[in-house]
Amino acid sequence: MNKTARYLVVGLSLLFAGVVIWRFSNIFIYIILSFVISMVGTPLVDLLQKIHIKKFHLPRWFCSLTTLLLIWFLIFSFFKIFIPLLGNELQYFSNIEVDSVISSLAEPFSRLEEFVAQFNLLGNETQTIQGWATETFTSAISVQKISEMFSGFVGTIGNIFVAFIAISFVSFFFMKEAKLFENIVVAFFPEEKENNARNAINTISRLLKRYFIGVSLQITGIIILNTAGLSIVGLEFNHAVSIALLAGILNVVPYIGPLIGVAFGLIIGTAVSIPMDFSTELLPLLIFIVIAMEFTQVIDNVVFQPMIFGTSVKAHPLEIFLVILAAASLKGVVGMIVAVPSYTVLRVIGKEFFSQVKFIRKLTERM
Repeated sequence: MNKTARYLVVGLSLLFAGVVIWRFSNIFIYIILSFVISMVGTPLVDLLQKIHIKKFHLPRWFCSLTTLLLIWFLIFSFFKIFIPLLGNELQYFSNIEVDSVISSLAEPFSRLEEFVAQFNLLGNETQTIQGWATETFTSAISVQKISEMFSGFVGTIGNIFVAFIAISFVSFFFMKEAKLFENIVVAFFPEEKENNARNAINTISRLLKRYFIGVSLQITGIIILNTAGLSIVGLEFNHAVSIALLAGILNVVPYIGPLIGVAFGLIIGTAVSIPMDFSTELLPLLIFIVIAMEFTQVIDNVVFQPMIFGTSVKAHPLEIFLVILAAASLKGVVGMIVAVPSYTVLRVIGKEFFSQVKFIRKLTERM
C-alpha cells in the first residue's frame, strides 16, 4: 500500500471513529469518566493488595470495590457540604427585601443616572436606572425563579442515577482488571501498531492522572485562600465558605469562571451588608472582597496553573491559552472545561502515530 492510500485509510478510519463517538457520545462519556476514576483509584487498589496476613491477600475485586466506594464517598461528602451551603445562600436571597438593597445603593444610582442623563445614554427615558435595577433584582431572587432552578435540577436526577450506575459498573471492572481498558483500545489497532497504542494509553494515563490531581489541589487551594481572605475582610464564615466553594468549582472554567466567582462574591457581599452606608462601609467592603479574591487569582496564575499545565500535561501556557480559545469558540463553556485533557490526548496520539510530521514533532517535543 503506497503512502497516499495509507493516509486515505487512516483518514477514513478516523472519520468513521468520529461519527461513532458522536452518535454514541453518552456511552463514550461514561467510559472516559470511568477511565479517569480508575486512573485515580488504581494506585490505591494496588496498595490494598499489598496488605496480607500470613499467606492471605485481599482479592483484587474486594480492593477495587472498596476503592470505588471510597471515591464515591469523598465525592458525595463534598456535595453534601456544598449543596446545603449554596441552598442556604439561595434561601437567603429569597428573603432579601429588594427595597432595602436599592435604598442602600441610592447614592451610586443617583450618580449613575446623572452621568447617563448628561450624555443622553438612556434608551428608555420613562424608566430610571434605579427602577430597572429594582425590577431585575426582584426577578432574579424571586421564589419562582429559585423553584424553577431546583425543579430543573430534580428533573436531571434520573439521568444522573443512570450515569452513576453505568460509571460505577465500568469503573469497577477497569480497576479490577488493570489492562482491560488498554486491551479494549488496542483491539482496534493492527498488530504492528499495538505497541504504539499501548505507549499512548500509558502516557495519557500518566499525564491525565497528574492533571486531575493537580486540578483537585488547585480547587482546594483556591477554596482555602478565598475562605481565609473573605473572612479577614469582614464576611461571616458561612458566606465566605459559600463564595469560596463556588469560586473554586467555577475556576475549572478558564478565564470566565474566576470572573463569575468574583461577581458572585460581590452580590453576596452587597446582600449581607444591608443596610450599610454605601460610601463609608459598603464600598470599602466590596473593594476588599475584590482584592481578596484577586489575590487568590494571582496565586493561582503564578503558582497553581504553571504547576498543572507545565508539569502535568507538559504544555506551554501559550499553547493552553490558544487551545482554550479555540475550544470555547467551538463548544463554549463545556469546550473550555475539556480543552486541556482533550488536547493532551491528541498530543500523545500525534507523538506516537505521526511523529514523522515535523509540526507534530515540534508540538510534542516537551513530552
